[in-house]
Amino acid sequence: MKEQIEQWRQKWQGLPPNDQRALGLLSLFAAVIFVVYGLYSPAKGFFDEAHARAEEAGELVSWMQTQRPTLERIKPAGNTGGGASGTLLQRVTSAAKQNQIVIKRFEPEGDNRIRLWIEQVRYQDLQPWLNRLMQEKMGVRTINLDALPEEGMVSARLTIEG
Repeated sequence: MKEQIEQWRQKWQGLPPNDQRALGLLSLFAAVIFVVYGLYSPAKGFFDEAHARAEEAGELVSWMQTQRPTLERIKPAGNTGGGASGTLLQRVTSAAKQNQIVIKRFEPEGDNRIRLWIEQVRYQDLQPWLNRLMQEKMGVRTINLDALPEEGMVSARLTIEG
């Protein structure tokens, strides 16, 4: 290693002063480019992406807060939400819990229809849940499945009628 350093130093000293100055400026320019595009830009990109996700989460929370009065108004009094009784949302979420399905977002559409977003679920878990919903006299109006890179995993957007 010391031999290589000594060889580089000898080559450097063998260069004319103008070439040494040009090579020094080129090295400085390359170092600045590395700092900007190799360190600063990726860090700023990650920060901006995290900030955007935080804003989306804040918007989701505010939307959920605005939907709370609607959900409280349609919730029947004294209902535990089990089995075939309860609101459509209660029946859907109860069945989802029993099949280990995590509903990322839901959007009521009137009294007898609900839109659901489910991300990263095993298809083997999703199919029995859908079958159970149909057994409980709920219909799947629309369904959109997207395969994920991990084998057997999907994300789903669906509309259910009760």
